[in-house]
Amino acid sequence: MRVVRRLLVVALFVAALVLGWQFARGNAAPVTVDYLVDELVDVSLWTALLGAFAAGAAIVGAIGLYQVAKLRLVTRRYRKTVEGLEAEVHQLRNLPLATEGPALGEPVSLTASAPGGVLERGA
Repeated sequence: MRVVRRLLVVALFVAALVLGWQFARGNAAPVTVDYLVDELVDVSLWTALLGAFAAGAAIVGAIGLYQVAKLRLVTRRYRKTVEGLEAEVHQLRNLPLATEGPALGEPVSLTASAPGGVLERGA
């Protein structure tokens, strides 16, 4: 199976080379490429087309890398938020169920007469 796969890759590579060679031979006419800053004289058409394709691919690749980087930063921020929330849930699960303190609904007041302002129940 590995041999068949390698033969297929080699065949596709050779086919791409043959098609590229035929394309270059069919589009060998010299052209003048005029861009914003300067102009190139007597460049073969296939070279100009290949350059335009490469420039477009580079621009699209740069935009794609920007989008991927932005999404990774958002993902990182969400993961940190989730980790913080999971830690909080873990802490809340480890709290004791019953505490020694005032019962629910029982008022709590601070008294100035007690040393250190101790809480008293039922005031």
